Amino acid sequence: MVLMTAGPALAGYGAFAHDEASGKYGFSWNEANQKQADDAAIKSCNTTACKVVFRLGPKLCGAIALTDDGKIWGGSTRPTRAAAELAAIQGCQKRTKVQCQVKGAECNK
Repeated sequence: MVLMTAGPALAGYGAFAHDEASGKYGFSWNEANQKQADDAAIKSCNTTACKVVFRLGPKLCGAIALTDDGKIWGGSTRPTRAAAELAAIQGCQKRTKVQCQVKGAECNK
């Protein structure tokens, strides 16, 4: 008897990138591996100074919350999108008195 296992087709990797100087951000989800997720997030951020600020693996949700100028941010990974969004806002608000808003949130397969 041969047992088949699920391969990378079911993988879901994501990343969030941020440029501290400009406040720009980008994110990716449901990529085949972490390198592709990192590359897609940096490409989405679209500046040469963008760096991956956090990653999320399969079956996890991630969110990033920022101030309007994008300079202050908070990010989170959680089992559900709502929990990730709440934690991202809370993380951002700890750093500023200005209102933070969720700018991106996704869940991986």
